[in-house]
Amino acid sequence: MIHKFSISNFHSVREEVVLDLRIPGTAPDLPRFRRSTAKPDIRLPSVVVLIGPNGSGKTTLLRALIATTLIASFASSTEKTGPLKIFLPFFSEKTRNEPTRFCLEFEADWLGKAHQLFRYELAVICGGNDPFFSYEALSYFPKGRPRRLFERGRPEEPIYVSKEFGLKPKDDRLQAVRADTSVIATLALLNVPLAMHIANWMEFFLATTNIGLHERWALPTQRVMDMFEIAPDMESWVRNHIRSSDLGIQDITISDQSGKKEVFFDHHGLDTPIPLSFESSGTKRLFHLLPQIGIALPSGVPAVLDEIDGDLHVDIASEILSWFHSRDVNPSDAQLFVSSHNVGLLDHLEKEEIFIVEKDSSGATRVHGAQDVQGLRRDTRLYPKYRAGMLGGIPKIG
Repeated sequence: MIHKFSISNFHSVREEVVLDLRIPGTAPDLPRFRRSTAKPDIRLPSVVVLIGPNGSGKTTLLRALIATTLIASFASSTEKTGPLKIFLPFFSEKTRNEPTRFCLEFEADWLGKAHQLFRYELAVICGGNDPFFSYEALSYFPKGRPRRLFERGRPEEPIYVSKEFGLKPKDDRLQAVRADTSVIATLALLNVPLAMHIANWMEFFLATTNIGLHERWALPTQRVMDMFEIAPDMESWVRNHIRSSDLGIQDITISDQSGKKEVFFDHHGLDTPIPLSFESSGTKRLFHLLPQIGIALPSGVPAVLDEIDGDLHVDIASEILSWFHSRDVNPSDAQLFVSSHNVGLLDHLEKEEIFIVEKDSSGATRVHGAQDVQGLRRDTRLYPKYRAGMLGGIPKIG
């Protein structure tokens, strides 16, 4: 589970913004709050919702999270500056040549069966034509204090690696780390076991998000059909949830039409199956979105979904949130990170699950948690409080 994430100098984010997900000890012990397996005294939300006006930076925050995992899992022996191309600093002369910084604190089982708390930090200089890492480090906290697994500085500086990687200080594989490529991703490409384990975990994020390098995307229909063929349980799960979301759909079938497989929907009262392309935007959205959620829930990998409510009724969106709240449906403690404009979801959430995203007078994104709003009682509805401006994040129209 993710404990904390901070960003600075990335797209609309200028000064550091922090998503600190650790729940205060004064909050009630609700089933939707999960105890950290690495730090049992810490509780974390299973759902994190970003609310705010259009253009406030909600997608930017989610994209930064995905960019962090993409950086650590992508390496190519030929293509240069792949993921670093998206590391655009805040648009001002002052920040153009300053580093973009990400810091992710999370728990994983990379060093054995027991979960540990890890911190992955990186800084990238993007002002010129050739972006490069000015800092990258991975640490863990075996006894409460950080211990480095690796650390690098600017390109001319040596790379430190701990014994856990099984490399000597002058190992040739360290010389293969380019200035524009992550240490983790490079060592994974060179078959270093621990690095491969970490990169595979990071890469899993890309299967459970609808955020691409530049815009939202959806699983291709062919890939969904391939997943159904490999995992019939996934097909059954998606079918059942689509049927429960649309009263007219009785079944989903995949048929071979002139040598090409196509998806059809059987509707109550209709004699002819309807192809996916003729279905409503909401049904098509569910068909491509549900498999990603179906991957996250059993695996425990976070799902990062931009505009969860796009094309979906608020009751369907709230139902999806409830799956992550449920210990029965979500036994692996997967987290759901979403942005939304549907403020009706607020009445289905606790204040520890809500982060308000706004822009200040300079056009920079700022974030605060609803739990930080003074005087916000737990026994009141959050929707009217938001509409009254108590939480912030209200668009200014006119």
